Amino acid sequence: MTEAEFLERLHAAGRAEETLALVDKLGFTRDFILKHVLLATGSVNVAQIAMLWMGMPNKHDRKRTRQLLDALTTAGLLTVDEPAETWTLSDM
Repeated sequence: MTEAEFLERLHAAGRAEETLALVDKLGFTRDFILKHVLLATGSVNVAQIAMLWMGMPNKHDRKRTRQLLDALTTAGLLTVDEPAETWTLSDM
């Protein structure tokens, strides 16, 4: 997924401004999200993404990572498997 496709999907879901503001507030870059979350093959989880983002994440980093994944789910970009707490790219 390109950045343009990412933005297009956020706009189509009506969540662009809210999601991008949260991404900035949490400290993630669009490049990181595209490379490590939206281009991931298979599923991702909080620990995996937090480790890629911060190296040795603390509880606050994991919380912010969870907020990011939840926001991308709300925007329709990811699908969550609640019992396993894993996320996969949504077929939109």
